[in-house]
Amino acid sequence: MRLSVITMALVICSLNACDSPSTTKDPDASYFVKFYGRDGDQEGKDVVILPDGNMVLFGTSRPTQPTLATQWYVVKVDPKGNVFWEKEFGGLLDDEARDIELTSTGNLVLVGNTYKTSTDRDILIITINTDGTKLDSARIPVRDALDPFGGSSDGDEDVASVSEALDGGFLIAGTTTYVANKPNPTFLPDPHDALKVRVDASLDVFPSSWVQNYGYVSDDASQKIVQVSATKFYVFGYTNTLPPGQTTQNYNFWVYELGVDGDFVNQSLYPGTPSAEEKLSSFSFSPTLAAPDYFLGGLTRTGSGPSDFYVTKLRNPLEFNSNDIQFEKSLSINLGTGLEGHTAVAAALGGGFLVMGNENGFDNNQNWVLTKLFANGTEAWNIPIVFGGEGFDTCGAIQQLPDGRIILVGTMRTGRPDVGEFKLTLVKVNAEGKLQN
Repeated sequence: MRLSVITMALVICSLNACDSPSTTKDPDASYFVKFYGRDGDQEGKDVVILPDGNMVLFGTSRPTQPTLATQWYVVKVDPKGNVFWEKEFGGLLDDEARDIELTSTGNLVLVGNTYKTSTDRDILIITINTDGTKLDSARIPVRDALDPFGGSSDGDEDVASVSEALDGGFLIAGTTTYVANKPNPTFLPDPHDALKVRVDASLDVFPSSWVQNYGYVSDDASQKIVQVSATKFYVFGYTNTLPPGQTTQNYNFWVYELGVDGDFVNQSLYPGTPSAEEKLSSFSFSPTLAAPDYFLGGLTRTGSGPSDFYVTKLRNPLEFNSNDIQFEKSLSINLGTGLEGHTAVAAALGGGFLVMGNENGFDNNQNWVLTKLFANGTEAWNIPIVFGGEGFDTCGAIQQLPDGRIILVGTMRTGRPDVGEFKLTLVKVNAEGKLQN
């Protein structure tokens, strides 16, 4: 499938067209490309749209001076992209941003990683208000006291997301290298378990009865945890364990249920194909008249071939059988090879879905790529759209505004491709993904 390309050169031309102010609308109200950051590099990871239409952008700031630590970078902007405030959060060692969410109290919760050593990361969670004032924070290592074999491990944690629990606390997904809570008599590769950490509204870790990691003797990850009742939780992630009925071990999406103490309830789904590798990296609710369904996005690849988007829609509530899968498919888009696995998905107005990822098949650069699906999974756009310039650009997050316009967040390189700085980038386009009214 061919891609419709909007390079940064074309973006600049479109924003500087020759119409007079008296005959054109303010472009910043309709579409724009804007860069944010301070000295050094800033990576864009996520965005929250506030009820008043303002936005809070979240990413990582890497100073030019190598002796300074990376910090979380948070900036609040209005609908035109104008800055209200920008702040950094973090400690003496490096910190990596991952996810930001709006809470039921109108505040913001931010999660990511904080380094204890150069190879050992713990969870960092911070709450702030919409003025950027820090309310609370906690550093959380995965508990390592339950190893039945007498060993110990600090565990290297890599956070994926945070969700609000029904009691006002939070559920944290990701991976951990602490995998010692299960026997592995044949010493098969077991690099990661899925992370499932729960904290209360004061950011205190739940008692030891809540199990913080789960996985097979395989590479396991959680991407999102959703609480569906007082005693039931769904976990969405991926694993390369061997699913029932499959004879070849490879990665598949992985969905399973937890009980009241974070314990595995022995119910799983493995969306994916037997002949390819599917890794889930994004999650969204699918609006319905009843309970919202679930829309999952990620990448699929066969062998060393090019990557493609892979998407799955699941009904809610789950019964953990084949009827749960409303559709699953690849999108037949050649995204290129050697890509990192991040994607972003969001519910679109009218019941469809927006899908965003990276591609490196155009002009030997890595760019953002955006496409749209109808509610039944068929392609709404014949040609996906690519955003990027001459440097290495990475996608972060995507949202659709109530007026239909689309917000994209990520990282783009400014200046020369080989020496320019990376900046948190905010792109606003129309409902068709175009930089026009």
